[in-house]
Amino acid sequence: MCYLLSAISQRLMNITKEISPDRVAVVTVEVDADQMQAAMKRAAQTISRVRPMPGFRPGKAPYEMVERAFGKDVLIEEAVEDLSKSLYRQVLQDSDLNPIDAGNLEIVQKDPPILKYTIPIAPEVKLGDYKAIRMQPEQVTVSDQEVDEVLNRFQLTQATLSPVERPAQNGDVVTVDVVGGVEGQEPVQEKDLRITLGERTQAYLPFDENLVGMNIGDTREFDYIYPEDYADEEFRGKTAHYHVTLQDLKEQQLPELSDEFAQAVSQFKTLDQFKGNIREILQRTRERENEVKFANDVLQAIVEQSEIAYAPQMLEHEIEHDLEHFKENIQAMGLTWENYVRLSGKTEEQIRDEQKPNAEKRLKQLLVLGELIRAENTTVTNDQVKADIERRVQESVQAGANPQVARRAFSTPDARENIAFNLRVNAVMNRIVAIAKGEQPPSGLILTPDMVRGESPIPTGLITDPRQVREELAKVELSK
Repeated sequence: MCYLLSAISQRLMNITKEISPDRVAVVTVEVDADQMQAAMKRAAQTISRVRPMPGFRPGKAPYEMVERAFGKDVLIEEAVEDLSKSLYRQVLQDSDLNPIDAGNLEIVQKDPPILKYTIPIAPEVKLGDYKAIRMQPEQVTVSDQEVDEVLNRFQLTQATLSPVERPAQNGDVVTVDVVGGVEGQEPVQEKDLRITLGERTQAYLPFDENLVGMNIGDTREFDYIYPEDYADEEFRGKTAHYHVTLQDLKEQQLPELSDEFAQAVSQFKTLDQFKGNIREILQRTRERENEVKFANDVLQAIVEQSEIAYAPQMLEHEIEHDLEHFKENIQAMGLTWENYVRLSGKTEEQIRDEQKPNAEKRLKQLLVLGELIRAENTTVTNDQVKADIERRVQESVQAGANPQVARRAFSTPDARENIAFNLRVNAVMNRIVAIAKGEQPPSGLILTPDMVRGESPIPTGLITDPRQVREELAKVELSK
């Protein structure tokens, strides 16, 4: 019966369909006069049901009487609105379209109606010869200077302070009295304020470079312009005048690098063992970071040789998602969005435009990932999903969560689907890395357990960063 009605409808109207290069379908429907007349009769029944005519039950008044009472234009408006909804459903059903968002309607003509639907449809990705890509990761090395820098940080934790009779220099610990501030703000009056010169995390004196060269008992007056990114927004860009007296000056005495030092700050008995451990940790960290960077480079190489077409709405949704995340970060810093926009000197539209390049890059990567998952027939089993759920549960328990609560959270249909998606992403990333290296797929995940636990950083922007992946976008690709 449904097929018969659809066939009859097709004879009563002319439908044309065009698909633009940016994956927008334009469907034009020309309604036959007979179909329009039937729609107007239904409109008359609807109107007379809502506003019954005297002497007739609701919806039973003759068409001619309703037309005389309300006018033909009202019936046409009602009929076109009704047709536009029913025909849109039929267009989606009969035109083999895969919409990703609601379409827009343009009424080109009302009587007989010509309706134009503009519908964003699923993206299209044509992969290049990605199996011919050959790349090798950079070699990772750790220099003696990098090891020494880590050692120096350990030395600072064991440093002692000794009075010195010389001008102050970076690294010294000074005690100062400070008076002054920004005009119109509450003045600063600090006595015996102790700071380390050159340490960029000063709570009170961002201008400590002005104190270099002072001797005990010296006083200096100077103006200081607060930077535009200063933590306290009330001071940004403003000029302050300060009067500083240096009361005390001490030099940090670092302990000698020896076996005894290594024993004091670590579990190792000798300095060489301690340095070897530092080098090993740095090496492992760099290798993990380099592995993730290389995977992203391979994916980007595949993106650049692929043909990718998507509806503009997809990019707009990505930009909006990024903008909302950006706003949350601004608010977490204690700023209102309105104040941030004002202080940045930009319009919200300019800030939005700044989000576009990263959003576009990520969208293309994600769409290519979806196509790669299909091309490589990447699947995951229920056992793999269960194992990953257990891993996540154990990590949550280690972080203090209740095991039953955590297991329920990870076992919902949505959570399982997202876990399966992430496993497919990791599997296909492993695959393309192996192809690029000319190797068999390696075991393990591109995202290491250390990264998942937060024990080592995940490079921002990587498509396999779970904070960046948008599952719902990949599902559009995977459902095609």
